[in-house]
Amino acid sequence: MKFLVIVVNVLASLALLPALYMAMFSPMMFDSGATTRTWTLFWTVLAIPASIILTQIVSWVLFAKSLYTPALWVSLIPLLFVVLLVVLFLKSSSLT
Repeated sequence: MKFLVIVVNVLASLALLPALYMAMFSPMMFDSGATTRTWTLFWTVLAIPASIILTQIVSWVLFAKSLYTPALWVSLIPLLFVVLLVVLFLKSSSLT
């Protein structure tokens, strides 16, 4: 379990760079107008890097206290936002 927590946290840390890049360009979604879908997509894209940073901090604190199972579950929380983002893209054929 200890090794799995470390692997998941390293992968999440590596995913932070593309997530920040995506968040940096997320305001360009509003070029075609602001709708409920674009706002939902915008906040979801912004939540990914924020959740990665917060869950990494909490996960490493739990890891330091030898609570490996909760550390693993906390480090997987950003995947919920990724799943939501995929669902939003698949559900909506266009963002307008």
